[in-house]
Amino acid sequence: MKRPPVQKILRAFFLGTGFLLLSGCGGGGGVPSSSPPEAVCTGGTPPSTQTPASNQIAVYQSTCQGAVNTPVVTLTICVPKTSTCRDVHNILVDIGSTGLRLSHTLSIASKLPQESENGPVTECYGFVSGYNYGPVVTATVTLAQQTVTVPVQISDSQIPAPSSCVAAFNSSAPFEPTFNGVLGLLFPQDDDGFYYEGGSGPTTISTTLMVQNPVFLLEAPENNGVLLSNFPTVSPTQGAPTVSGLLTFGTGSVSGLSELETNVNAMITASYNGNSSLKAFFDSGSNGFFIDNPTIPTCSSSSSLTGFFCGTATGQSATLTGTNTNTSVTLHFSIESAETLFSTGNQDFSSLGGPMSGYFDAGFPAFLSAQSSGQTTGQTIGLEYISSTSEIGYFLYGTGN
Repeated sequence: MKRPPVQKILRAFFLGTGFLLLSGCGGGGGVPSSSPPEAVCTGGTPPSTQTPASNQIAVYQSTCQGAVNTPVVTLTICVPKTSTCRDVHNILVDIGSTGLRLSHTLSIASKLPQESENGPVTECYGFVSGYNYGPVVTATVTLAQQTVTVPVQISDSQIPAPSSCVAAFNSSAPFEPTFNGVLGLLFPQDDDGFYYEGGSGPTTISTTLMVQNPVFLLEAPENNGVLLSNFPTVSPTQGAPTVSGLLTFGTGSVSGLSELETNVNAMITASYNGNSSLKAFFDSGSNGFFIDNPTIPTCSSSSSLTGFFCGTATGQSATLTGTNTNTSVTLHFSIESAETLFSTGNQDFSSLGGPMSGYFDAGFPAFLSAQSSGQTTGQTIGLEYISSTSEIGYFLYGTGN
C-alpha cells in the first residue's frame, strides 16, 4: 500500500471581501531559487483517452508519487517573447482559488522575469490549509489553442514570509510533492492578495501586476467560465487506478446545468445531516468530501490517515442551494473508510472524506459520484463568470450538454 497522502484542502481563504495571499522577497531580474532546479514531481503526462475540442485540454490523475484524487493538467509555460518554454506536468486544476502558481523547484521558474513597480513584487496567498508565499513573475501560458501572458506566483517556502502574512494564518502551506503548480480558476480575475514591493507592505499595486486567473484573458467566448466534465463514475467501495476528464474554457449554452449563484466569498449553502445552514462549495482542489458529520468515525490523530474518516456512511445526500434560493441541487454520495480505500492501491475515490465543522466541501469525489443507477459518466461541474471584477459568480452542476 502506498503511503496515504495528507488531507488536502486548497480552497482560497477569504478575509473580509477578498482573498488573503502570501508574498516573498525577491531580487531583480529572474526569480531567486533557494534549492536545486529539480521538479517537485518528476511524473509525466500519461497517454490520454480523451479527445479534446479546440477549447479543451485533457485532465488526468496526477502521476506524482502518493497523489490521490488529484486532477491535473500539463501546461506549456514560456518566458515572454522568447522561445524558452517548458511543458509543466501535474498542475492541479483548482476551482477554489484564483491564479496560476508554480513551484520554485521547476527549472522554468528561475527563468521567468520577476515583476517590479516600486521594487520587486512578492505575494502572500492564503488557502484553507495555510499561506503560500513567493515572488510574482510574468509567464506566457498556453490554454488549449490560445496563448496569454499573465502574472504568476512562484511558491517558495524557503523564502521567509513577512510577519503580516505569517500572522494571518496558522501555518505555511508549501506545495506538496503531489503536484507542480496550481491553476486557480475561481473569480474574479485578480486574486486580491497581500502584495509587497521590495520587501515592504502589504501595499497596493497595479492590477495589471496582480496574479490573475488566465481564463479571463482568453478571447470570447472562451473567457466566461470553465467546465470540468467527462470523468467516469467510480465504485464507492473500490475506487479506480486512475481517471481522466476534460477542462473546457467557456461554458457554452450551459444546457442541462443548474446555476447556483454564490456570495462574495464564492460560497453557497448546504443542507445536510440536519443542518440547513452549512457553508458549501464545489472544489476540485480538495481530495475528499470534507463535511460536518460528527457521527462518522474519524481516523486516529496518531495515524497517517489523520484528517480523514475511518468509518462508513452509505446513502448520504445533501441539498446545495445558491443565493438565488430558487435554484438547488441534490448531491448523492457515500463515505467509505480511508483505511479501506487506501488498501486497494487505487488513486481515485468517490467516497473519500473527512471532518470539517460548519462546512460542506464537495471536493473531487463529487466529480466521480454516480447520481443515478447505471450512470457511468460523472457530473459536469464548473464556474460561470459574471465579469472580470465581480466577486459573485455561479457554480454549474448537472449532466451537461
